[in-house]
Amino acid sequence: MKLIDKYLPSDYSDRVSKSIKPAKPLTPDYIFEEMFCNFSKPVDWLFKLRNAIVKPFGLQGGGGFRNLISERNDEEIILSKNDRHLCFWVSICCSLPEDGWQDAAVTTVVNFNNILGRIYFIGIWIFHKTLVKSLFQRALIRV
Repeated sequence: MKLIDKYLPSDYSDRVSKSIKPAKPLTPDYIFEEMFCNFSKPVDWLFKLRNAIVKPFGLQGGGGFRNLISERNDEEIILSKNDRHLCFWVSICCSLPEDGWQDAAVTTVVNFNNILGRIYFIGIWIFHKTLVKSLFQRALIRV
């Protein structure tokens, strides 16, 4: 059972995944670092813009991603954040190598606590889908 499974069912979830034959074994920590700590200046700018937009509405932003790690094991890291408007969990998962192949996935799970959480998520949904997919692919290309 994956760690993320305990947060399902949810109001929203999505997943991006890929089977890959990396030069060296993938780990959830590697994907986390590449996706959430080593992003480009345009991505950094988008996060800063989001934080500035949501601050007047009492939504939490910023603070970096390392402090969001709430659970982990050898194959999965869970990032989570709860506020009065919504709760989200992100799973970064890598299977153990089998014949040199690994499955890697990033799953996002969101539960809305009120209408403001829904409105906020509608506003970022298109960016979320595009950005997660792009950052995930970028992390796997660098292997």
